[in-house]
Amino acid sequence: MKKIFGNLVDIRKGEIGLTLLMFSNYYLLLVTYYFLKPARDSLFLVKVSSEMLPLAFIITALVAAPLTILYSRASRSLKLNQLVNVTIAVIIINLVILRYLVQINQPWVYYLFYTWVSIYGALTTSQFWLLANTVYDASQAKRVFALLGLGGILGAFTGGEVTAFCIERLGVSTENLLFFCMGFLFISAVLSSAAWKKSSGQLSLSKKPRSRGKPRAEKMGHSVKAIFGSKHLKLTVGIIALTMMVATFVDYQFKSEAVNAFPTKPELTSFLGQFYGRLSLVSLGLQLLFAYRFIRWLGVGGIIMFLPMGLVLGSAGMFMFPGLLAAVLLRGADGSLKYSLDKTGRELLFLPIPSQLKARTKIFIDVFVDRWFRGLAGGLLLMFTAVWSLSVREISLVVLGLLAVWLVLVLMMRKEYVNSFRTALEKRHIDADDIRMNINDTATVNALIAGLGSTNDRQVVYSLRMVKSVTDVELVWPVLPLLRHRSAEVRRTALEALQIHGGTQQVEEVKRLLTDSDISVRCEAIHFLSQQESPDGIDTIRQYLGSTEIGIQHGALACMATYGTSETERLLTDRVISGIMQETSPGAVEGRAQLARALGTMQSTKTAEVLEQLLDDPSTTVIKHAIAGVGRRQIRSRVPWLLEHLADRELRSDSRAALAAFGRSILGTLHDYLMDTGIPLNIRRNIPRVMRQIPIQQTVEILTTVLGKVEPTINGAVIKALNSLRTRHSDLAFNSDELGESLVGQTKSYYQVARVLHLHQQSLDSPAGNLLQRALQEKQQQNLERIFRLLGLVYPPRDIYYAYLGIVSGRKMLHANAIEFLDNLLRTDIKRYILPILDDVSPGLILQKGSELFEVGYADREDALTYLMEGPDSWLRACAVFTIRPDDSHRLQELVEKSLDDPDPVVRETARLMKANKGP
Repeated sequence: MKKIFGNLVDIRKGEIGLTLLMFSNYYLLLVTYYFLKPARDSLFLVKVSSEMLPLAFIITALVAAPLTILYSRASRSLKLNQLVNVTIAVIIINLVILRYLVQINQPWVYYLFYTWVSIYGALTTSQFWLLANTVYDASQAKRVFALLGLGGILGAFTGGEVTAFCIERLGVSTENLLFFCMGFLFISAVLSSAAWKKSSGQLSLSKKPRSRGKPRAEKMGHSVKAIFGSKHLKLTVGIIALTMMVATFVDYQFKSEAVNAFPTKPELTSFLGQFYGRLSLVSLGLQLLFAYRFIRWLGVGGIIMFLPMGLVLGSAGMFMFPGLLAAVLLRGADGSLKYSLDKTGRELLFLPIPSQLKARTKIFIDVFVDRWFRGLAGGLLLMFTAVWSLSVREISLVVLGLLAVWLVLVLMMRKEYVNSFRTALEKRHIDADDIRMNINDTATVNALIAGLGSTNDRQVVYSLRMVKSVTDVELVWPVLPLLRHRSAEVRRTALEALQIHGGTQQVEEVKRLLTDSDISVRCEAIHFLSQQESPDGIDTIRQYLGSTEIGIQHGALACMATYGTSETERLLTDRVISGIMQETSPGAVEGRAQLARALGTMQSTKTAEVLEQLLDDPSTTVIKHAIAGVGRRQIRSRVPWLLEHLADRELRSDSRAALAAFGRSILGTLHDYLMDTGIPLNIRRNIPRVMRQIPIQQTVEILTTVLGKVEPTINGAVIKALNSLRTRHSDLAFNSDELGESLVGQTKSYYQVARVLHLHQQSLDSPAGNLLQRALQEKQQQNLERIFRLLGLVYPPRDIYYAYLGIVSGRKMLHANAIEFLDNLLRTDIKRYILPILDDVSPGLILQKGSELFEVGYADREDALTYLMEGPDSWLRACAVFTIRPDDSHRLQELVEKSLDDPDPVVRETARLMKANKGP
């Protein structure tokens, strides 16, 4: 029972409230669907007829694909929480309209309702799991999603049973079930919003995005080409296509027999509600009780045979003994197996496929293969019933023919799957998370074992990580020899695998590794021994921490740093700390580094003082670990030290990560430093890179207010930080009005530099003039990039990025297409500033537009150089000073004199050289 239910209830502190909201949400969504589904079927079957079901299947297939594309486009322009609320609001409005329409008793209304409910089921379920993937991180998803799935199954059962109760006991009409659905959906919207708000604070700091963005939808032709280039994918798509087609035929047979047995609307609605609800419980039972065992005993090739074999028996029964009982058994076999054993098998078929190809193919299958082949089955049914007049009984022969082809493909897949899995292991295409509980069949395990014997160290490590995900299979014997492998990474990963598969029998073998040359191997060895030799591991770690062997002592410290708890903190006594700090042996640096790691996980004031001492250690390695510990423990007194070391190239990255670990509480200090012109530029320039690692709304607001109020080099770093937040965190909001002001300011800079470039053409006869020319051209490129980066904060980033590539491509067609796209995308008040600098016009027209928009009109070279020398860009100031000649005007000579006190050292040095007549 533990194996069955263990993964369903692993909810940890801090997750209970969110999980309750999501569980209730999915429960209500499925209750709603199982109110609508029997209502849809009974209304259509009674008011239209079962003979017209094929046409309904075709219409659903034709409508579903374009709606999916429209929904996908909406998801790119709306935040997820907004998308969920808008979708549910639209659905509720649709239900109000449909409730009115069903009163007019026209056939087209029932076609519309049938199609609408079919799309509703797919849309709301997909949207729920999209929300779940956002509010939970990857590790939480592994533990929580099974419980959420159980909520859906209970909702399906409740919806079916309550539908029958409302019809039979309360006398509710089928049409009035829609009112219940409106209420359930309103509550679902409230629950979704509450879940989003509850997760939003954690989402920023404790949860990293699982990827930089959603996989980009590929052109259909690319997906088709990828499928036909892989035998494994061709077989997979063939099996799924036949699954969809057979399911459509079986659904038709079942509904035809149901309406014959229950000709009145209330009876039919009640029967269908009970059938669908109880079918979900059967599916749950099969999944919990048999899926795990069957995968282990029969493998993937065996489990994907259950559904077609079950349908062969059901279709044979339907042909020999047609009627409601045979139809219930046939549809029951299809529904219960397809969403339990067969679903697990179909998911595993994608396991050997590389991640990018898998994402591309699954999108194609979900959007096209599913819909097309259901529609194709509807077309064939229409031909068989309307043209050839085949009975429900005779349709079984067609189904048996399709099942024969299905079984042939399954037999071919059984061999191909093992070959594909073996190849995927060699090329390291499989994600360990994908096989965390499923790969236990003999053929697949043998492929993993073969991977452990590879001569490629990386493949061995990869196979060991796969082994860690396999349960209830004896795998100690192939892992144990790897403890003597030449690679330290292999030895360490083998020890990690033994944590799962090993036991006390391996203690003596593991003890050999206590003196391993690699600290990570010694750490894992001590961790393994601590789990085997004492109940809580404390005594074992204490023993090794007091060892006279320095390497073993350091391994114990590493173990405390990696796996330590509040209980292990007391083991780090003054005597132990003093001994490590005073150690002078060749391995002393390793000891202090591991001490810094361990101290970073503790909480006492005394250990914090030692950790701060290690910031002054002569070893950079030790300092890096101490910095990480200061950030983890949020030692506020060391914030100035961390900020100061943003200027240190070796410690810069570590200092940024440590400062970001302070989270919201550090933002005020970071803002003050960012705005303080007395702070060195190389420190201030790194502060936006710290802030982008604190992805909360307050960060966006602070960075937005800073735009245009700092030096250009700092401004550029701020814009890049905002771009990073916009791309990685779709839940954050950006103020388009404030960003619009910054966009206008950046555009003004472009026009100003364009004017200076025009006036500077007369001064290209010297090295200094050429240097300034290059600096101005680089400034223009920088201005253009920043304009587009700012646009990417207001408009979809991907769209703006591709427009930018078109503008800078140097190809007329791409440039023209980009201009046309931006002309249609941008607001009028924005494009009046931007389009003139992008269009392929003469420099004179650009200068004229700059004069009209911003009154940019420097009269001569002196005005242009004055603008640069008084401007905010330190590099342009230095280059302008470098061009000043002894015979230039008194005004320019005064500006050179003033530059001797410039805050930038490069400008000051350039001015000093010019005053000493060492310039050109």
